[in-house]
Amino acid sequence: MPVLTENELKKRLKSDEPDRLYLIYGEENYLKSHYVERIAKNAVKKEFEAFNLHKLEGKGLDLYTLSDIIEAYPMMGGFNCVIVHDLPIDALSKDDTERLSEIISDLPETTILILWMDHIEVSAKKSARWRSFIKEAAKYGCVAEMKKRSRGELIKLVRSGAAKRGCAILPDKADRLISIVGDDLTNLLNELEKVCAFTGGGEIGNSDIDAVAVKTVDAAVFDLAKAIAAGDASRAFGILSDLFIQKTEPVMIMGALISSYVDMYRIKICRQSGGRAEDVSSVFNYKNKEFRLRIAASQSAPLSAGQLRDCLDELYSADRLLKGSGLDEKIILEKCVARLIAKRAVS
Repeated sequence: MPVLTENELKKRLKSDEPDRLYLIYGEENYLKSHYVERIAKNAVKKEFEAFNLHKLEGKGLDLYTLSDIIEAYPMMGGFNCVIVHDLPIDALSKDDTERLSEIISDLPETTILILWMDHIEVSAKKSARWRSFIKEAAKYGCVAEMKKRSRGELIKLVRSGAAKRGCAILPDKADRLISIVGDDLTNLLNELEKVCAFTGGGEIGNSDIDAVAVKTVDAAVFDLAKAIAAGDASRAFGILSDLFIQKTEPVMIMGALISSYVDMYRIKICRQSGGRAEDVSSVFNYKNKEFRLRIAASQSAPLSAGQLRDCLDELYSADRLLKGSGLDEKIILEKCVARLIAKRAVS
């Protein structure tokens, strides 16, 4: 069986006959948690969870203990459901790897084993061991990768989520909310809940979003880059001050600022060559991040390619100071922002 997408897993879970093995991994934590809980809920009735639902931490787990739990017969009928959280499969010894293979190849008919890779990165491309295990797991059960949802899917989710909470939100406003709070589903749904509660029903506007939605570092730095590009020193230093108050790591601010200027430079060079902003995504990886190109296109408009190169040189120098000089990080960032604004005035 090939690795399933979210939609394919959703369809498969509607089957009356569950799989004995599930390997759930991917970059979207909310979806992984959601489907693990859904599989467990389908397998074990709530009143029997104390007897038939077992949740184990994978780190340091003795696989013979795991085998004993898996072999246990469920009380009161139904299934014996075993969830193993973050089992470091690519770091197991040879003996444990062989033992795990024996376990998944001979699961009892009354047991459902869920291997939930929550914080462990699973990459079939980078790791031969993961590639081998994914292939093996697919022989005996269901392997599903939870990828980030596309921008269009997130907009639909926000709009339906707002409707369920008695509010309405237009696509452009939903897109704005995503740009501000990020595409992590857990955080996005939490922020949507806050915005809907603040609005109290009716249509959600930009003012409602701006009033309560907490910006990600990337979103705040996009605003910082915009203020710098516009030569608005007061706003730029105000945003930087807010980031300091929120105790945002200076290296994170610098990293996001560099990314923003790299986006602007790519857009500027592309346009000078007669291309469009969208053409940049055909050369660099902006999948599900196309909104960054739209922002960069607007921010780069008042700047020349030469100015952007000078800005990147300045950011490179400041980044080196941040990571190796031992100087006050706040002062390094403030001087960097001041110099970026000054370079805007130089034609």
